[in-house]
Amino acid sequence: MTGHEHVHATPIVPVGDVDRAQSFYEALGFGFDRYDDRYAIVTLHGHELLHVAVTSGLDPTANHGAVYVNVEDVDAWYRRLSEAGVEVGELADRPWGMREFQIQDPWGTTIRVGTNR
Repeated sequence: MTGHEHVHATPIVPVGDVDRAQSFYEALGFGFDRYDDRYAIVTLHGHELLHVAVTSGLDPTANHGAVYVNVEDVDAWYRRLSEAGVEVGELADRPWGMREFQIQDPWGTTIRVGTNR
């Protein structure tokens, strides 16, 4: 490695059902590209955001990690999702320099949406 190469990591999060995952993520305004009935890619403005993979025996009460989505206008995202009936956490300025809120997918993955203050 040269230290100058571009590195990008894409999380793969577990879901119980690709159809339900598609409905959830499309309702949030994300793109959803199915690979098959067990795997799909969630996109935002044409960029890969995360992958979803059907995992059998998934415990919906377990913590399945988190994904951070950094956006330009977090207040607009918060309004849009709130008005769409999505259960969203408090929108707040955080001590670590972000203005953010969070939602949770049906399988326990936290999705934080925020912007630098």
